[in-house]
Amino acid sequence: MYSQQGMDPTLLVWNCAITILVVAFVCYLASFRQTILLLLVMAFALLAGIQFIFDPHHNLIEILSFIKFMLLLPFGLGAVLTFASFSENKQQRFLLWFSRYINFAVVANIFAMVFAPGGDTYRGYLSRVVCLVLLVWLLQEMEKERFQTTQFDRGYFIFRSSPLQWIYCHAAYRIALLSLPTFDSLQYLLLEPLSLVVMFVLYRLHKKRFALHYYFGFADTLVVTTLTALTRYPILPAFKMGEPFIRQSQWDMIFIPIQLTVIGFALRAIFKNTANPSSVAV
Repeated sequence: MYSQQGMDPTLLVWNCAITILVVAFVCYLASFRQTILLLLVMAFALLAGIQFIFDPHHNLIEILSFIKFMLLLPFGLGAVLTFASFSENKQQRFLLWFSRYINFAVVANIFAMVFAPGGDTYRGYLSRVVCLVLLVWLLQEMEKERFQTTQFDRGYFIFRSSPLQWIYCHAAYRIALLSLPTFDSLQYLLLEPLSLVVMFVLYRLHKKRFALHYYFGFADTLVVTTLTALTRYPILPAFKMGEPFIRQSQWDMIFIPIQLTVIGFALRAIFKNTANPSSVAV
């Protein structure tokens, strides 16, 4: 957390309010106007590509940021919306391949966070352990579905392999991860609460046709992509942050117990799945 020196609280509130409104608008488009949302995704991706090509000077951070942006927009949310626009027959024909694509993207994204710089903090090192046990747990849940983890219903993207306990543990892990000096920004302040809220909103908008946790994959994709786009193309100027008023060692004391709790829940689930492998969920 940061002191108010060098940071305008009013601007912070406005940024948060606009972020919530934009995410709500994206959620509406994803539920009722997917064609418009797909066009917006492709337009932003095209704009980013043109800017990248015509800017002759790029450092490593800018290159990695562009790659992440393209993976999230056209190859992430864009791929989901494109597949949702297919006819039902075409969806059934290619669903297995799409599930493999999504599974690879999810596993690769989580595994990549193992290599996130820990900032020479204890919670940074421990976050790698948390990430690995969550990944093993998720792979077990995928195996229960024989890795056929996705489906579409009335345009809604359904991901069936992330139970609520895993979702809550993942949220706690990611909050601790975002507290690291590497992520020295408040741009993702609303990531976890918005992902959980949008999951519930999609669940209600879809008339509760599936279990609540089935909507987390779609919700998290929408929120992460939207926040990334807002970071790259901010509506308001970014607010300045002052010096942290909590030292890294104090953050360690706050988050390490949470991380250890997550590891405990994850290991319990892993051992339970190993001892009693479940059949494919209906």
